[in-house]
Amino acid sequence: LLPSQRGVKRLAVLPLLANFILYGLVVALAVYLIAVWDPQVPAWDFWGGFGAWLSKAINWVIGPLKWIILLPATILFCYFTFTTVGMLVATPFNDILSEKTENALCHPKEAGGMSLRLEGKAMMLSLHDALMILLRQVFWTVIVLPFIFVPVVGMIPLFIVTAWFSGLGFIDTAMGRNYLRNRHKATALKERRWQVFGLGMAMELLFMVPFVGLLMLPLGVVAGTIIYCQCDWKRLLSQAGLDHPEGFRPPQIADHSGAETAIEPAKATS
Repeated sequence: LLPSQRGVKRLAVLPLLANFILYGLVVALAVYLIAVWDPQVPAWDFWGGFGAWLSKAINWVIGPLKWIILLPATILFCYFTFTTVGMLVATPFNDILSEKTENALCHPKEAGGMSLRLEGKAMMLSLHDALMILLRQVFWTVIVLPFIFVPVVGMIPLFIVTAWFSGLGFIDTAMGRNYLRNRHKATALKERRWQVFGLGMAMELLFMVPFVGLLMLPLGVVAGTIIYCQCDWKRLLSQAGLDHPEGFRPPQIADHSGAETAIEPAKATS
């Protein structure tokens, strides 16, 4: 699918470069702040010269200790938020890539007829929802982070949280572009949770391969868009008692002959 769409290569490269630059600046700023931070303990005056010696010893330990703790923490934070923040930074590029994918899979949509003011409002709401997803990821990451010090359990809870929000970020590109809010998205995420988690898990495993994994971000956008197109949104929103958001046109997958195809009826009724 990717090679058949014109202009996709630059859409894949530009967000990646922007994200690298952003996180390079974050790491550089963190290193600078750690370097200039000098948490000196004042000389203690007790027990003769023992207090002064003790304060010097603590200061001698604090210097290397701040690097041992804060620098790995910064790198871990960057690693486990790279995907979600990258999706946020690359939203304009990923939106176009997602739209090209949807156009290749589905019937053309009818004209929406939304005014420029409503288009701007929808974009701001989509950005707000994306930021809320990021905040939720940071919250759950902080909750499970202490488990990395637990034997056997280790990184598993953190990997699960990261995989879920990674998959959610990829499918959210298509959902946000089509004016769906979080309450609408929840209907599909509940039904497709294993697909979303499987996508996120596969992408996170690919990210562990140096350089190769990062080049897979466009594949994640395409895969998330395919999951979006496979959802029977009319049924999902109807069952949840929700009206279609203004401007939303449910996708209709087309086969090669141009006929509309049913969207996984077996799964839809299960």
